[in-house]
Amino acid sequence: MKRLLLILLLTYTCMAAAYAQDEDNCSELGVWLWRFEQTGQVSHTNLARTIASMGAKRIYVKVADGGFDPSSWSTILDGGLIKEYIDEGVSPWAWSYNYKGNVAAQSQALYFAAKTGYEGYVIDIEIEFNGEDETLEALMQAFYAERERAIADGFANEDFKLYVTTWGNPILHNYRIDIIDKYVDGYMPQTYIEEWGGSHLNQIEACIQEGVEEYESLGATKPLHHILSTAQEILTAEEITRFLELSGPESSLWRVPGGGVPFLVWDRWRDVDWGINFCESVSTSNSGVAHGLLYPNPASDKIHLKSHDEMGAQAIEIYRQDGALILSSSTPLEVIDISTFPAGMYYLVELHKERRIQHRFIKI
Repeated sequence: MKRLLLILLLTYTCMAAAYAQDEDNCSELGVWLWRFEQTGQVSHTNLARTIASMGAKRIYVKVADGGFDPSSWSTILDGGLIKEYIDEGVSPWAWSYNYKGNVAAQSQALYFAAKTGYEGYVIDIEIEFNGEDETLEALMQAFYAERERAIADGFANEDFKLYVTTWGNPILHNYRIDIIDKYVDGYMPQTYIEEWGGSHLNQIEACIQEGVEEYESLGATKPLHHILSTAQEILTAEEITRFLELSGPESSLWRVPGGGVPFLVWDRWRDVDWGINFCESVSTSNSGVAHGLLYPNPASDKIHLKSHDEMGAQAIEIYRQDGALILSSSTPLEVIDISTFPAGMYYLVELHKERRIQHRFIKI
């Protein structure tokens, strides 16, 4: 009997390890929560189990609208909420909508969110900062300082990221991305294809790429993680999956159904393939469009490419964002050492017999 139990235990351990390996797809795909009381969920645990069962790994919980105000947004001090998500394998991040002025009260929300246990923070800034510079810089400085204070006080570590979400087309809004870039770890463009409508609905890859190019042209050097709104129920589950695949492992969907978003959206979300494997080194496009799919992204020391046969490339080149060639190899490499590259945006080009395929990556 003991021998049988030992065999069963070993079998279970091996199966569990294999399952864990299958689940390790480098995904941090997420969903956004506005007001929990409008979702129809009986508890945050129930919501956590619902999104975890789909395969989502992160939830962005609203904790402030302007200044720190726990009487209106109790989520900012709710440590029990944090535990409910973490227990279900979902990483809780905080977000706030922000305005000009009163930057001390607004940025204080980040400090208390970190103290409560949130694992990252997103600033939502939109029309109020169109064309702004000094007011935008003041807000960004304040949030950056509060992040540093949270780290110094032991409520967060360097893994606590500060992101900004704003327009998917920042040029149209005269947005000072170059100011924001100094203070953040990444961007979450609102690439709301359903709201844009028209030809955008049939050009998912182009919409993502155009957003990337706009951000870069305005001075972005940090990673971009696009957000897709699905409230109109226009895009199919397959199209949503394609968006997530192209946008990368930290892309997300706006927002949890309820409060104006049809509950039928849940059915669409459940049909999405949340199990996309983002651990693959390179994802190529038959069209050769520079869609920036090089994983893991961002990178720090090395980039692991697929085997030579899988790539089918004759050689590779790496360019800086300004177009300067900094690495050229007459044969494809399986591992590229980028440890000496300065932080910033780069392009890796696969040279095939009949075409060039370009991939974007970010060195941190």
